[in-house]
Amino acid sequence: MPTNRNTMRFIISDESVNRYGYRILSRGMSTASFEKNPVVFYNHGTYSLPIGKGKDLQHEVDGTITLDIDFDMEDEQAVAVQKKAERGFLNACSVGIDVLETSTDATLVLTGQTRPTVTRSELLELSICGIPGNRNALRLNGVHTEDMEHILPRINHTKEELKMKQVFEQLGLPEMATKEDILAQVTAFEKINLQESTSVLAQLNALDQKVTELLAKISADINVMEKIEKGPRLTDLMKKVRAEADSSIKEMTWPQLQALPEQEFEHYRNEQIEAYSKLFRAHYGFEPIY
Repeated sequence: MPTNRNTMRFIISDESVNRYGYRILSRGMSTASFEKNPVVFYNHGTYSLPIGKGKDLQHEVDGTITLDIDFDMEDEQAVAVQKKAERGFLNACSVGIDVLETSTDATLVLTGQTRPTVTRSELLELSICGIPGNRNALRLNGVHTEDMEHILPRINHTKEELKMKQVFEQLGLPEMATKEDILAQVTAFEKINLQESTSVLAQLNALDQKVTELLAKISADINVMEKIEKGPRLTDLMKKVRAEADSSIKEMTWPQLQALPEQEFEHYRNEQIEAYSKLFRAHYGFEPIY
């Protein structure tokens, strides 16, 4: 805890469902730009002068985001807000964010949630306020209540529908699949026998043979290059390795992509736009927003 009485630490965000029925994933909130200009306002009065600045922003292990607010004690309004906060009359704060991506994936929807989950966002500003949109101090700034249906429309899924969506995903079926489609797929799984397993094993053996042949070819290439007086052309091998790596990257699945560290995820999203858009569209049903 800070020792300066003019500085107080707040929880500015967590991943709970807010008063509007949606929630924001803390791990998907980019704070880099905010930390370069960590302005703090009162009640999101962004057209007024700030009353303080944020310091020491931390992503905690429990999913909360915390920081210290350093009040400007030479500003009359800031002093008034600081005194009320110090005496416990103002205990809440609220973040202003820009929504970048949302999802209605059943695995991201919590009990009581009626709107999509904001999976990626950018922190723009922070405000001390009386009533936060999030019971743990969170509010979507810049989105008026009347615009909510357009930006974060209600999820019309019942609990049963959300469970069925998971079933469809497990069976590899579209969400519009009928009961007959489900039964047919289940029946197909039940018919898997030793012959089919043997076929799969044969395919794996064939793949292993191709890998062995490729390694042998690479070894032969190296032997040929060693005979060249100019020395081995390692750059050609590096190009081949990079090409194969790029190919494997483009063939990633959405779960594999989600498991990447944030920096690698951002690199893939920005460098492999076509592949990323294809995975995003297949998973969520609409185009990502850049």
